[in-house]
Formats: sequence, structure tokens, C-alpha cells
Amino acid sequence: MIKRMLSRVNFEIAAHIRHNGVDHPCAVQNLSLSGMYCVGGPDLPMDAEVDVKLGLSSEHSAVSVAVKGKVARKDGEGQAFSFPHLDLDAFIFLRNIMVYNSGNSDLIDKEYRDYLIWKSDKNEYIPG
Repeated sequence: MIKRMLSRVNFEIAAHIRHNGVDHPCAVQNLSLSGMYCVGGPDLPMDAEVDVKLGLSSEHSAVSVAVKGKVARKDGEGQAFSFPHLDLDAFIFLRNIMVYNSGNSDLIDKEYRDYLIWKSDKNEYIPG
């Protein structure tokens, strides 16, 4: 697992984790372009593959995105999910959250480019 290769922002949002056909709500505590940390969700086994739905809503609009995830780490309060494959909509959704909350679009973009190069060097799947 990549440790802190990409910036992480504290961002609380409700999410739904779908595993084996069952939806489980959880509370996201922080996000990055490679994953998220949730509390209050299901206690899933390491490496379990899940579908994650993240959504933002206001009085006038709502937007959501679905991503494939995988249980990457667990502790006594929750679990971290990695996002091994991001499609363009998910990337833009997460990037916008990262930029808005970090205030540094250049850093976020540079980290993601470096991350893609790193994955390419490791012969891993490159999103897009």
C-alpha cells in the first residue's frame, strides 16, 4: 500500500459501502485521490472488494459518484479503503474536494501525476 504518497484532507461526508449485495452506511473522515477512511461501516475482511458511493447535497442540488474500493487497513474505529481504479468522473469529484479543502491545486495535480508515474513504473493499472 502507498503510504501518504497523495495528500489527504479531513472531509466528513456520508457514504455507502456495498459488499456482497448489501448496502452499509458509513461516515467518511478523510479522503485522498487514492482512498478514504470511514467509521461506522461494516467490519469487512482485509482486501474485500466493495462499491463505494459518495454524495454531496445541498438545498438546491445533489451530486454523487461511485468508485470501486478495497479494504486496505483496519483499526479499532474504522477502516480505510483504497481506490485502485478511478474513472474520470470519480477523479474530478475527488480532485475538486481535495483542491477546495487544501487550497493548492498545483500540489494536488503534481502529486497525482507522480502517483500515476509511480504506478506505471510498477506495471499497475493506470486510471483513465
